[in-house]
Amino acid sequence: MKNNRKPARLISRILLFSLIVMVYCFSQNNWIEIQNIKVEISNLPKELSGLKIAHLSDVHLPKNASNIDSIITKVKQQKPDIIVMTGDLIDESADLKACGLDKLCKGLSEITNTYAVTGNHEFWNGQSDEWTNILTDNNVKVVDNKIEMYTKNNKSIVIAGLSDGNEYKMEKFKDINTIKDLPMILLAHRPELFPSYSSDLNFTNPDIVFSGHAHGGQFRIPFSNKGVIAPNQGLFPKYTSGLYTSNNVNMIVSRGLGNSIIPIRINDRPHLPIIELRTTR
Repeated sequence: MKNNRKPARLISRILLFSLIVMVYCFSQNNWIEIQNIKVEISNLPKELSGLKIAHLSDVHLPKNASNIDSIITKVKQQKPDIIVMTGDLIDESADLKACGLDKLCKGLSEITNTYAVTGNHEFWNGQSDEWTNILTDNNVKVVDNKIEMYTKNNKSIVIAGLSDGNEYKMEKFKDINTIKDLPMILLAHRPELFPSYSSDLNFTNPDIVFSGHAHGGQFRIPFSNKGVIAPNQGLFPKYTSGLYTSNNVNMIVSRGLGNSIIPIRINDRPHLPIIELRTTR
């Protein structure tokens, strides 16, 4: 009898371990982490102090289409003043009319002012014009190499964007000199280009940059803020998650809400940063 119990116990332990692994993998790829980050901006008017921004990136529709309602609900619960989306909302193979992009954009823009830029998957998809039309038709402002103004309490902040792969250069933006004294948000998909966003050669740098693309390094090292691998950064990438600062420019990197080429995350939950801007005045 004792010998018969050993295989049964072993099988039970294997099944229990397998169940734990399955639950862990499911949670790591579906349980959205909301990270609250406060960022101080020296020239932010006191009337805009407390401005809250929800940052979405790398949704990779349609692979994450089943989570659209959950994403919209979680964003709405945070009561943001602004929503920004930093590219790769779709996967390169997405059918734009069927992937849920319109549903996501409509749901978010009904919450508050929503802005977006392209990522590499929008260009790989080959329908960037149609992508722009879908966002615009659903009241999302596409700011690829453009500037928009957001105004609250009679005070304004600049929202600028870069189309995928572009370094930050002031000459890309028309009339930037006329708004150089206003605080600036920059949406730019690729965090590895942070040195260009924060270059001390530019007299008008953004105050805060929002980026994605790195997927958090896909597999994160426990008890550290380090990822293992990211596109265009290679092994142990420098910019993968959270807040980075250089030359008084802050960058927030989202780990993204979906997966693409590598279909699984480890110790790297989907990520929804909520940023609160504070003035130092």
